[in-house]
Amino acid sequence: MKTIGISEITHRNLIELKLKEGNKNIEELIAKLIIEYRKKKFMEASNLFNLKLKEKNISFDNLLKKSRKIREEIANEWL
Repeated sequence: MKTIGISEITHRNLIELKLKEGNKNIEELIAKLIIEYRKKKFMEASNLFNLKLKEKNISFDNLLKKSRKIREEIANEWL
């Protein structure tokens, strides 16, 4: 087990959030926060991807059709 240094204010905020969320301990809360952070980053990347598709006037289905040959070549190399 590792320890980390945090300020008193951060500690109080974590304890308060732990109680509000009903977590057993801070580690459980931090694990949830990490998951939420990863979800947020994924959604940002997804939104950027969709924006770029719209800018190029390409639907996701068309992208899949255009990339099929490349995906097949890669799959064949892995076999």
